Amino acid sequence: MTIKLYELLGHEDRRYSQFSWRAKMALKHKGLEFEQIPLLLTDKDSIAFANAKSVPVMVDGDVVKTDSWDIAVYLDETYADAPSLLGGSIGQGVTRVINSWCDRSVNIALGPLIARDVLDAAHPDDRDYFRESMEKMYKRTLEEVQEGRDDRVINLYRTMDPIRTSFRRGQDFICGDSAGYADYAVFSQFQWARITSPFQLLAKDDPVYAWRERMLDLQGGFARDTACYEVSGREN
Repeated sequence: MTIKLYELLGHEDRRYSQFSWRAKMALKHKGLEFEQIPLLLTDKDSIAFANAKSVPVMVDGDVVKTDSWDIAVYLDETYADAPSLLGGSIGQGVTRVINSWCDRSVNIALGPLIARDVLDAAHPDDRDYFRESMEKMYKRTLEEVQEGRDDRVINLYRTMDPIRTSFRRGQDFICGDSAGYADYAVFSQFQWARITSPFQLLAKDDPVYAWRERMLDLQGGFARDTACYEVSGREN
């Protein structure tokens, strides 16, 4: 039975959920076939069976998982003969730290830079809900959140320094010689931006940019082949 993965559908078929991208890259890493099921942000009924209010939701036979981290752990345990995502118990512990750093630092530095752009990338039927919920979280309008981003993008550059240092020392991926779930977690942030915003986050001479390009080339260019923005020079 084919695995099913529920993800967000945006404007012009933009698949913009960063957490769904973590799950999709994890499934591709394992070499597993899966069906992508797009739904609107406001369509809670389609995933009510999982007691979930957001994506990703993964269904593998009788098993339902509703969190990208839990999906990764499940895939490593269930499909242990396929390439590991987490690298055993020690690797899982280190990856959890990277996952938390991504959610609590990278996201906080990146999100406000594209907050208003994401509204345009959302499906038209979701935009009122998106604006209301995000402005409630930020306690400002999305326009105010995104204002001055040309000066604030340096904060994202500084946030990425821990992995930039490793890349400058010859390490191709966060996990070493090959990608693992730590890479997918961080990559999901840049994929989210690439899909939703034309704003230029990374300079081409930044080692993080080169890493992102390597990530886009994985699995036959699976992540590259999606509705997105691509600009010259400094790219998102």
